[in-house]
Amino acid sequence: MKSFLVKPAIIIASCFLAFGANSTLGKSADEATPLLIGASVPEAKLAGQEGNDVQLTEILGGRSSVVILYRGSWCPYCNTQLNELASIEDDLKKLGYQIVAISPDKPESLNVTDAKHDLGYQLYSDSRYQAMEAFGIDFDSRRGKLPVPSVFLVTPDLEISF
Repeated sequence: MKSFLVKPAIIIASCFLAFGANSTLGKSADEATPLLIGASVPEAKLAGQEGNDVQLTEILGGRSSVVILYRGSWCPYCNTQLNELASIEDDLKKLGYQIVAISPDKPESLNVTDAKHDLGYQLYSDSRYQAMEAFGIDFDSRRGKLPVPSVFLVTPDLEISF
């Protein structure tokens, strides 16, 4: 079951990673230019569910991680993904991975999402868009700035491995 869910996530992530190196804000999702394999995880200040500021590199440092950047609690596809990740979290932990999910939602909204889905992993707020911009997955839409939903696998040394 774990490979049934992990492999599609990796395939989807690879589609986004194929667009090229990091650049400026695109006008559409097609113009996003995510970081590539071998790149270092960028510095970005996030907010935890309690509203406390934390650096992304501190969250990830020393652990293999599955980093999920999603659009927000309003997105039904993202909510499905969060639920599916929760269902395989134990399997990912056995493989040595932690799940880190990041959205532009405000910290108080993260608590609602967590309670609604009973997630076992932490959600982080990127309401300042630092992580989205640094990962190269942000774009302008009629709703404002949004991330292209993305999955990155990160090594304990903070290198993107997929």
